[in-house]
Amino acid sequence: MDHDLTGCFASYVKEVLSPKDYYQSYMRAEISCARFRDAMLADESLAALPGFYESNIERISLTPIDEKLPTEAIIKDLTDLGIVSAREPVDLCEGFEEYRRHIHGSYDHGEFLTSISPEDERLLYAMAALRRPKRVFVAGSYYGYFAVWAMKAVSEQGGMCLLSDIDEEVCELARKNFDSLGFGAYAEICCKDAESLLLSRTQPIDLLVLDATGDIGDPRPAYRGKRIYGALLKDAKHLLARDSMIVIHNMEPENPDMQALVDELRAINALGTSYDTYNGLGVYIVV
Repeated sequence: MDHDLTGCFASYVKEVLSPKDYYQSYMRAEISCARFRDAMLADESLAALPGFYESNIERISLTPIDEKLPTEAIIKDLTDLGIVSAREPVDLCEGFEEYRRHIHGSYDHGEFLTSISPEDERLLYAMAALRRPKRVFVAGSYYGYFAVWAMKAVSEQGGMCLLSDIDEEVCELARKNFDSLGFGAYAEICCKDAESLLLSRTQPIDLLVLDATGDIGDPRPAYRGKRIYGALLKDAKHLLARDSMIVIHNMEPENPDMQALVDELRAINALGTSYDTYNGLGVYIVV
């Protein structure tokens, strides 16, 4: 990601693309994501802009025309699998728009850039509303912007969210934001690697959020890049029980680097689904 940008990358992309006729056509569902991608690749005005390199344009072209689609599709799949009751509240995003206005108006991004997009915000909010967790663990919490979308549900349950990241600067910014938003009493922000925290933990986890990226130079291949998801899920499995939920950011089940994760999900009998967006989203529940 480009370090001369700050805040939400999705907002920047929308600002750049909104005047474009092809973007407007895509958002009206008049052209496919493939044609949207090809139009961006052919648009010479994007070539010099941060973030609009070819591989990223491939991901941008997966932006849903309606941010509600991934959440609705995932809930439907979970219901069809029989692991979410059809009697569950239909509107898991009740209060979301008001909460979003509050977060967007208050959250300090500092000098950092996040790839968390509107569909990501909505999904985690809805999944937390569905699970109503009291014990949340976020592996790779960065400066807390993804985790904050679960915090309304966590605080309402009187629960605790443990955020793990090895960068002290982003942890400090997360603390600042969570305190200012009134979530300080419901969050523990640890500047420590998720592996050691999970292995030493004894309290069960209701909701596990995977958003870490391992050091590509790690001497252990299983902990490099997004391969770390499989290793972390293995480290966490003694803390997961029936109905524990796992939300996975950057979920790409067909990616070879995700094979260990897919194997671990199967090993703990976690069923679920994924949705291919700019980031990729996955939700699984232990059955």
